[in-house]
Amino acid sequence: MADQATSLGIVIVSYNSRHHLSRCLGSLRDNPPPCPWEAVVVDNASSDGSADAVAEGFPWARLIRSPTNDGYGVAANQGVRALDGRTHYLLLNPDAEVTAGALKTLLDFCAAHPRAGVVSPRLLLSDGQPQPSARRFLSPGLLLLEALRLHLLLPDRWRGRVMLGTYFPQDVTMRVPWVSGACHLIPREAWERVGPLTEETFCGFDDYDYCQRAWKAGYEVWLCTEATVIHHCSVAVRGRWSSWQVEELAIHNTYVVLDSHWPWWRVKAFAGAELVTWMLEAVRHSLRPRQEVAYLDEPYGRRLRRRLGLTFRLLLGLESPRRRFQPASRPQTARPAG
Repeated sequence: MADQATSLGIVIVSYNSRHHLSRCLGSLRDNPPPCPWEAVVVDNASSDGSADAVAEGFPWARLIRSPTNDGYGVAANQGVRALDGRTHYLLLNPDAEVTAGALKTLLDFCAAHPRAGVVSPRLLLSDGQPQPSARRFLSPGLLLLEALRLHLLLPDRWRGRVMLGTYFPQDVTMRVPWVSGACHLIPREAWERVGPLTEETFCGFDDYDYCQRAWKAGYEVWLCTEATVIHHCSVAVRGRWSSWQVEELAIHNTYVVLDSHWPWWRVKAFAGAELVTWMLEAVRHSLRPRQEVAYLDEPYGRRLRRRLGLTFRLLLGLESPRRRFQPASRPQTARPAG
């Protein structure tokens, strides 16, 4: 059980997510933690009235209006600094909703596991399906194991434990390499020792980087499935960028973060393994075309060719991972009134 000295500071970084942000704050109001707490919303220069919605509808939340959008890590670190003195910090996405008892469960779990540096709940998508949030750290070997379909030789349950991610039903509380940053509970002691979120990526892969640094600092990362948070997943980025731009951002972020943790030769080995992966996937797609996904705005085959080209350039050094890379926003289409 969390002791009486426990206090919680909740940081929410928002960008053009007014509807989901209101639902997020409403869930905190309806399902508050069992300790003194405060929420800070850092709005990254939204143009959809997100900041005004917070000021008018949730005056109990502290609002920081940033005049510019400097990225997720910059804003989240600013929010944590504003909450200095709390015993725990909760980094929560604006498209997430906490359920009854979730925050108490996370705090109690953290109190019972003093080496926990990051604790994340089980994330459920809008349709109630589990989000594959607990994952292995990247490695060339694991990538090739999956690309060559060798993981299919493992029994289902073993495969889930070995691979995690989409192969794991996210139904067992366990230590994991890293978890999605949609909801991270971090003790202040761990935050001070591990350091703030990376600001080298504009948005994305900061959770991977933070969990890896937490392990290196001697802390553990946990998936706590007794707590549940609903995550509507990538609302802001999908509204701002095309599906390929989101993927391009993720690829750049991957190599920026790997470059900070691995020697150069291992980064190149990973790029080579990834190139083999995309080549095999392109062959499979040509023989048996993959069913198109509804939210993708261009054919899967074209996106595969883009992946191949970018990975090839990264492998050969023809293109370097760009720190704080962000694609140009696509033009906003005017919506009809009503």
